[in-house]
Amino acid sequence: MRNWLFLLVLMHALPAYAQAGLDQLRFITEEYPPYNYAENGKLHGIAVELLERAFELDDRQLDRNSIELLPWARGYETVLNTPNSVLFSTTRTDARETLFQWVGPISAARVVLMARKAKAIQIDSIDALNQSDLRIAVIHEDIGAQRLQELGVDPARIHTAISNTSALAMLDADRVDLWAYGEDVAFWLMDTQGYERQAFEAVYTLSEASLYFALNIDTDPSLTAQLQAAVDEAKGELPRLRLVTEEYPPYNYINEQGEIRGTATQLLRHLLQRSGFVAEFQLLPWARSLTEAQMLENTCVYSTTRTPEREAQFAWIGPLLSNQWGAFSLASSPLEASNLDDLTGLRIGSFREDAVGEYVQNQGHNLILATTDSENLDRLNTDLIDVWITGVASANYLAERQGTALKRLFVFNEVPLYLACHKSLPPRLQQRIQTTLETILKEQGELLTPTQNREISE
Repeated sequence: MRNWLFLLVLMHALPAYAQAGLDQLRFITEEYPPYNYAENGKLHGIAVELLERAFELDDRQLDRNSIELLPWARGYETVLNTPNSVLFSTTRTDARETLFQWVGPISAARVVLMARKAKAIQIDSIDALNQSDLRIAVIHEDIGAQRLQELGVDPARIHTAISNTSALAMLDADRVDLWAYGEDVAFWLMDTQGYERQAFEAVYTLSEASLYFALNIDTDPSLTAQLQAAVDEAKGELPRLRLVTEEYPPYNYINEQGEIRGTATQLLRHLLQRSGFVAEFQLLPWARSLTEAQMLENTCVYSTTRTPEREAQFAWIGPLLSNQWGAFSLASSPLEASNLDDLTGLRIGSFREDAVGEYVQNQGHNLILATTDSENLDRLNTDLIDVWITGVASANYLAERQGTALKRLFVFNEVPLYLACHKSLPPRLQQRIQTTLETILKEQGELLTPTQNREISE
């Protein structure tokens, strides 16, 4: 009789065991872009996308709304004390090693002391830091705060901020001299919050480690192993690419139906289809597009000018198209100019992180920077700038669409445009896309000229 009771209990237990899956885990995260962050009410980021794919490979569906977005200190304490809970993205350190079970890695990360460049701060050692009068912003229980404690930094120098945006504001306002934080995340916040990243620099490295999913120490080990296996499989797949760009017609722009179009977009859709990749296209401000391609795995930005400053930052594919650079005024303006030297003393409009503007700045000119290139046409019309420097095809397209008569003063350069991908793109995949592109361009006859760009724009 006892044997029958045992079998009956076992039979009821087996279905529950068979159904065990990753959805038994409670996931908690924080605002830590580009790894995990909320935008328009939805969670995004490297870690979120990796977790979503791991769920798919476990025959589950991740509901992003089920992931709890909490302040870091609260999320950290919750996972320390709650079985089957997971905190991400968490830096794996010696001090934390026995506090959690670990799944990953998600990505490599560097924790630094960030400062304003204008202060010209130099730090050679922690001893030198302790002997200074420098003030340091941290976030409670964040890896930056923990590393300072582990390294023996004087607690009197440490000022706790309520969030990363608050810490950045403290640094910018000179309320602190340094900020201990993840380098990638700090620069991401600068770009997305409207700060000039060129005004800041990392002056000392506190640690180099990797980010993980940190599971409560009492979590069912079989779930930990299951999550690790799914993450490993997700990272080993042919990546799904994310292509980001800006409003820069006729190469890339949003049409009236809300679709990303343009000659570069059209070429890339054909290219990815031919090379076997699946990709998502997204239109963002240009400075953010560049930042995301630098920081997010499997992310590429287009249409990108390949400059010496950018060369080592990306894996390059191309050239895709050709782009002329020109200087423009309103047709009604009496202004005449035949070269960049003639623009000295004038109000010259460009936009943030644009290669055209960077080139002109390097020639010794001061610029008035907009967020997007289309804003400069409005600034010409309202007499906020005298000259607009930009791509010839883009200027002509925008002017025609808005009914503005432009005068092209002169053309001062012609450059190819590229697809610039995150440096982690494996060389074999980079070569696969490059070879397919060269085949397509050979079939089309030649690299498209600016005139052809305009003729086939959608």
